[in-house]
Amino acid sequence: MKKWTWSVIIGGVVLVVLAFLLGRYALPYDKGLPELPAPELSEGQRGELGIDKNINEATIDKYLGREDAVYRDMRMLSDPGNYAAIGGDAMLSGFVNGFEVVPYPYIANVTGLPEAVGETYTGPTLFTVGADGSVRANYEESMGILEALFPQDKVIFLMCGGGGYSGMMKNLLVKLGWDASKIYDVGGYWYYEGENNVPVKRVLADGSVVYDFYKVPYHEISFEGLTPVSVGEAVGIKAGQYDAMTAEGRSFLLLVDQEGCTTGTRLAEYLARFVASDARESGGYYYRLMFDELKKTGLYSEVKYYPSVVVVREGAPVAWLRADADEDAAAYNDYGAFSEWLGGSLNW
Repeated sequence: MKKWTWSVIIGGVVLVVLAFLLGRYALPYDKGLPELPAPELSEGQRGELGIDKNINEATIDKYLGREDAVYRDMRMLSDPGNYAAIGGDAMLSGFVNGFEVVPYPYIANVTGLPEAVGETYTGPTLFTVGADGSVRANYEESMGILEALFPQDKVIFLMCGGGGYSGMMKNLLVKLGWDASKIYDVGGYWYYEGENNVPVKRVLADGSVVYDFYKVPYHEISFEGLTPVSVGEAVGIKAGQYDAMTAEGRSFLLLVDQEGCTTGTRLAEYLARFVASDARESGGYYYRLMFDELKKTGLYSEVKYYPSVVVVREGAPVAWLRADADEDAAAYNDYGAFSEWLGGSLNW
């Protein structure tokens, strides 16, 4: 009898532990959450903005509260742009419960707004998007901040006022190597009529308007204390970013390096000197890819050793220094030989 009682007690404890673990670590579909459809563009102008056909203002309520996702509203609390001119609100008048505000204009320069909106924020940004679609990190900490706010192991739901900033944010993330199949542009809060609205705008009895910004879960992006990436310096990238840049047909200079490599340090000095004195189409900077990341790319079939400098033209590597080739030794050890090799290899 005593032995049987202890067996029951132990069995009960095991069941309680299993129940806790299942509750704590169950996948989203175990908790009754709907399976996510693949991202799919809407038709017409909404599709041009990047707004999703299936998960948008009309359906987002069904997809809130997922533990495998983050929810980001890309508006500023107060935007300098005249959004009233297109039926919106330059002030953040409300948000969908569960979304956290991360202003896109602080992340990257804004382009392509309707003419009626005029000029929006023009101050410092973590990244600069060029006219050709190229993306440059303006601070050494830029990628780390982005990865913290938009974790790559999560599904990402993006929203803004009308759908513009959220579309720009998705494009930026994809250009920097994020998985497009895990990012949804939900569209604009101005068109949301669901049950999870959190109003921020409040009209007082005398007709004046106040904004209760204390309600807003807001991520401040402060540029104070960040380290600027100067002309002639490297912009670090990872394998996914390299693949995205080549898929776009980009042209750029790449340093393949590894921590503690003295020859790599020398090549970095040569590259910095070259792009600072003759920026050409490089924009005055170059990219740095660590050798361990290189192994995850198709470039590893060509560049087997580090350090190396690679010239990528329209998405394809066309020239690179070979650490195992005697004929390239001079370029590794003399700036004159290096600049002659690189200058002769460039034909943007």
